[in-house]
Amino acid sequence: MSMFLSALRTAAAKSVAGPLASEAEKSDAAAGDKTADGEVAAPDAKVAELTASVEKLTKQLQEKESKLKEVISAYQRSLADAENQRARTKREVDQAHQYGVQKFAKDLLSIADVLAIAVDSVKPEALANNKDLRDLHEGLTLTNNELHQTFHRHGIQRIDAVEGDKFDPAIHQAMYQAPVPGREPGTLLQVAKAGFKLHGRVLRPVQVGVVQDTSS
Repeated sequence: MSMFLSALRTAAAKSVAGPLASEAEKSDAAAGDKTADGEVAAPDAKVAELTASVEKLTKQLQEKESKLKEVISAYQRSLADAENQRARTKREVDQAHQYGVQKFAKDLLSIADVLAIAVDSVKPEALANNKDLRDLHEGLTLTNNELHQTFHRHGIQRIDAVEGDKFDPAIHQAMYQAPVPGREPGTLLQVAKAGFKLHGRVLRPVQVGVVQDTSS
């Protein structure tokens, strides 16, 4: 009889414990949907929270993209500056190489002037009657030709000018002016000394006489 009562009590306890456990589980599940203040979070609030997070991340990404563009732009400017500096340095080196002998070349022009005067000063009839003078003249002529060939190899070129050409201040230097009837004013009256260029730059202008304009 006592065993029967014990079994009956056990069964009754189990029947009561089951519903209580179920209620506790439901209570715990409901608590999971509550906020820190104990209120149940609405679905719209969660969506708003997620939207704010996305906007924040998007803003951070845009800021990083902007900074990256600034870095790329600065890098490209640095490359352009470096290339410009390289080109400028190369140009300066080339010019120094080409025009570094300018003063020396000017000094050689004086020698060329003396040789040209010596060659042109000998009259043909004197050469015919004097072998020694003819040999000397030939040697001077060969020396003068070799000098001009050397000039050409190093970029020194003679500026051609003849009487009657229009005066050009870029390549001509007027040593004097004189009125000449029948001659056009502003034209070359005489070529006193030849001019030369060094790699296209005037090394010495042609020294000339110019027909003067008397109309004014």
